[in-house]
Amino acid sequence: MRDAAGPQGNIIEKLPYGTKLDWSPPSSTDKKVYVIDDGEKIEGYWVKVWRSVPYQELKGNPEGYVFSAYLDYHLKEIPERSLYLYNRFSIQEEQSQTYFESSYHIDKDTYNYSAYIDCYPWYDEHFGYHSASNNSKEMYISQPADTLKSFIKLELVDYNKVIKQKKKTDFDLDYSFQPELLPINKNESEHNFLKRYYLPLKNGDSLEIKAHTGEYPHCVEYIGELKKQNKYLVVADFEGLEYAWINQLTGERINGAFPKVSPNNRYGVSHEIVYYEDGAQIGISWLDANLKATKSLYINFQSWIVSSSLDDSFWISDNEIILMVHPIDNTIQEVEMDEPMEPQWHYLKLTIL
Repeated sequence: MRDAAGPQGNIIEKLPYGTKLDWSPPSSTDKKVYVIDDGEKIEGYWVKVWRSVPYQELKGNPEGYVFSAYLDYHLKEIPERSLYLYNRFSIQEEQSQTYFESSYHIDKDTYNYSAYIDCYPWYDEHFGYHSASNNSKEMYISQPADTLKSFIKLELVDYNKVIKQKKKTDFDLDYSFQPELLPINKNESEHNFLKRYYLPLKNGDSLEIKAHTGEYPHCVEYIGELKKQNKYLVVADFEGLEYAWINQLTGERINGAFPKVSPNNRYGVSHEIVYYEDGAQIGISWLDANLKATKSLYINFQSWIVSSSLDDSFWISDNEIILMVHPIDNTIQEVEMDEPMEPQWHYLKLTIL
């Protein structure tokens, strides 16, 4: 950002990718000019801009000029400095019952700004307040984001490179069997979208899986078969995805299942979005030999959305999983007279430390 329109202006500040700006658009009398960037001729206008900040501390910030060719209405990529921005996260050790949780309370002016918030990594400049609680001081580092970074690492990656590293697991899904969907009896519910189906068991019996027909009716979807585990995977979708395994030998239903289990069976991961909260919902569990969680981490990220489809994520090592994600502003931010945008999907490597 320069103090005058044109390359002769003095540089006031270097704005990181993802900085949200307000601007004075070029008028009909303004003429296009060009700059040479890395040997390429780029046309545009020198326009006046200032930070578009929803928090009080930076209101009245200085104005400057930037070249319009470098501005866009939407984020095409997730700014690296905003990868760890979160609404809240919590971690709990099951055996010792120690926990740490952290959340931000953002007022109505800042709600939904997400990846736009100038890439500040710890919300230091936000107009809002932060709360944290824990019963183990060893879990708390100087900043909450530092605490989070002691458990996971996030990196944007090239899909064409990481897909070559895809690993098989004992929990890979097989879709060859698909149950016949049957209607719920009319005396149980008047909703046509509710279904039931039967899963064959290896003892010759079958198990009926029915939709919930109570006050908040919802289906229990069949996902697939885990042939190496002699299990089916099903999921109830009500204010979040609740996975369960069905034992093919006994018909036992095991709630709290992990939809993605690492190649060495030491980590379980879930990823989803829910309609009442913005941002990716990521769950990570550290597992014992019986697939019981010994430690659990839950994060509601603020700057990016994750695909809920299990086919869009895959392991590339025992502790590295690839997620398909896009900047959150592609879905919640629309400019007047602007056409709705298709999400700009990218791939994110999540490393469990």
